[in-house]
Amino acid sequence: MVSAVVLAAGASTRMGKQKLLLPVGGEPLVRRTVGAVCMAGFDEVLVVLGSEHDQVRRALEGLPVRFALNPDFATGMGSSFRTGVQNLPDSAAAMFALADQPFVTAAEYRAVLEAYRRHNTPIVSVRYGDVMAPPHLFARELFPELAALQHGARSVLQRHRDETTVLTFSPDLLVDVDTPEDYELVKSRLSSGR
Repeated sequence: MVSAVVLAAGASTRMGKQKLLLPVGGEPLVRRTVGAVCMAGFDEVLVVLGSEHDQVRRALEGLPVRFALNPDFATGMGSSFRTGVQNLPDSAAAMFALADQPFVTAAEYRAVLEAYRRHNTPIVSVRYGDVMAPPHLFARELFPELAALQHGARSVLQRHRDETTVLTFSPDLLVDVDTPEDYELVKSRLSSGR
C-alpha cells in the first residue's frame, strides 16, 4: 500500500489566521489541496491536523480521507512527520504533501506515485526549477528517520540523495500560501487564469 499524507497542522502564524480555511478558487485552500491528492491514485490519504483541527476537518467533509491529530503541532513540522508515520502501520511508502500549495495538481501527485512504482527507489523528490520542495515520497525503511525530524525533511533527502528519483516540475507551481501577500498573489493568478 502506498499512502499520501497531507500535512495540515500548522498554526498559520505568518498569515494571522488559519490560512487553510481561506477560499481559493471557490473552496477552502485545504480542500483544494486534499482533493487533488485524493484524485492522484494513492491507496489512502491521511491528513495530519493540528491547529483549529475541528474547522479544518469540517472543510474536508465528504472526501475519502483518514485523520490523525498532532497535539504537538506548535513544535514544528517534525511533529507532523512523526504523527503521520505513527499512523501508517501498513504502508510500504508514503508521499508527504503540504496543504498550502494550491497550484500542485492531481497530475503532479500522480507523477510522484508513478515514479515510485516505476523506479522503486527509497525516495522520489521534486524540484521546481532549482528549488527542492514537497511533495516527496519515502519508502517505509526511511520512516524512522522521518519520525526523528525536528523540522522539514531536507536532512533525510540529503542523506539519501544517491537513492533518489528526482522529478522536475514547473517553478510556476511552487507557491506556498504563508503570508497575506502570498494569498493575494494566488487570488490574482487564479483570476487571470494563470
